[in-house]
Amino acid sequence: MRRTPFQLLAVLVGATLLAAACAKSTDENPLAGGRTSDRSGWVFDADLDEELDDPISPDTGFGDEEAPDSDLVVEAALLDVEAFWDRSYGDVYGDAYEPISGGFFAYGPDSEQPPCGNPPPDYADVAENAFYCPSDDLIAWDNVNLIPGMYEEFGGFTLGIVFAHEFGHAIQARQGILGLDTILTELQADCFAGAWTADVEAGNADYFALSLADLDRAVAGFLSLRDGVGTSAQDPAAHGTGFDRIGAFSDGYALGLEHCATYPAMYDSGELVIVEVPFIDEADFATGGNLPLDELMPLVFEDLEHFWSILFTEMGAGEWTPVTDVVGVDPEADEVTCGDTTLSGDDLVNASFLCVPSDTIYLDGVNLIPGLNEIGDYAVATEVARQYAYAAQVRLGNMDNSMESNLQADCFAGLYASTGFLQNRGEGQVLILSPGDLDEAVIAFLQRSDTGEVVESGDGSVGTAFQRFDAFRSGFMNGTEACLAMVP
Repeated sequence: MRRTPFQLLAVLVGATLLAAACAKSTDENPLAGGRTSDRSGWVFDADLDEELDDPISPDTGFGDEEAPDSDLVVEAALLDVEAFWDRSYGDVYGDAYEPISGGFFAYGPDSEQPPCGNPPPDYADVAENAFYCPSDDLIAWDNVNLIPGMYEEFGGFTLGIVFAHEFGHAIQARQGILGLDTILTELQADCFAGAWTADVEAGNADYFALSLADLDRAVAGFLSLRDGVGTSAQDPAAHGTGFDRIGAFSDGYALGLEHCATYPAMYDSGELVIVEVPFIDEADFATGGNLPLDELMPLVFEDLEHFWSILFTEMGAGEWTPVTDVVGVDPEADEVTCGDTTLSGDDLVNASFLCVPSDTIYLDGVNLIPGLNEIGDYAVATEVARQYAYAAQVRLGNMDNSMESNLQADCFAGLYASTGFLQNRGEGQVLILSPGDLDEAVIAFLQRSDTGEVVESGDGSVGTAFQRFDAFRSGFMNGTEACLAMVP
């Protein structure tokens, strides 16, 4: 985060996920914008249906010796994604889908390289990549230094998303829009991948199946391949922050292909919000946009008090009553009494809660806050913002500890983040967003959320990382009414 006097335009940036799967701009590189490969380069397994006894599920991969090898998963992804476009393309664009004509190519450092352009690229130019080649209408992937490692770390469904993204570039080629800004085409391809994911969830895929755990792994995958912190959206190689990329994926998942198809028009009109900007100076770069913890905490408290005083007035909810106290605790030394409950020791490890009777926020200052600060200062700020959101809910008469209330707190935290981006609270606002801030919040969600299995069993109360991101982004993008609508 930054103090307001030093900022020209608020921003947040991340590092890169499925973008490692994409090359640079069309002007600089013939591989830019999409990935293609020759059907003659990949021989499909005639017994794929027999080889894959079960759908590719949340637990497929991760180094499991019983799992199908990554080649079979890639092949299943290619078939399922192309079948998705074969039945969906006409509904969105009004004419028949043209299958990939150049085929599919797996390559590595010691293999023949994909026949993309003349001459074909050197391995060094496409190492650790998957890509669509518009000049030869083919999709190719590094089958040595990208796909096996991704399969082991993130599982089979993430491989499906990679190829759904690359097929998205092939769709753009068919629509003649690959020459548009790279950040737009990459985010639209992420949106297309989200729409394919929803189609899998609807039961329309032959080889893939979906659960909430898959969505959290998609979040982790996008974060691992996001643009580096400080990348400008105008960079010809920009693919988007984790926040941007997961957001585009979420758009496709929730709103479908028709919405994804509107991305170029939304981009032209400015409706497609992109939060990626560079550092403003060398000092900003040197700190990574992070404030020291001892400087951050009092500023966050001050800024949140200002935010809620403004919001309560705007909502017609009366005058905001400041939170009585925020207390850092040491689990090994402190004891907290909240109403009739006394907490100490392990009960306070990584604790973060609002004690309603005393109107006091308690935070584990030994484990939780330093751990979040290792992610970045905005991971800390987001956790504090969630606790302030609970205080606001109490003031609004909501005493529930439900999934809906917890996700609404994330939504309010996203709304708070949007004011740091827009710098729209006037005098009294003391903090604004820096490159990387929003991705820091998402990383914290991955560490402090329910698992998909817990939520699907009905035992979750916090929400999965994907659910929490979706709520946070809803507040950021859609404002107060979106958050209020989350709790009847």
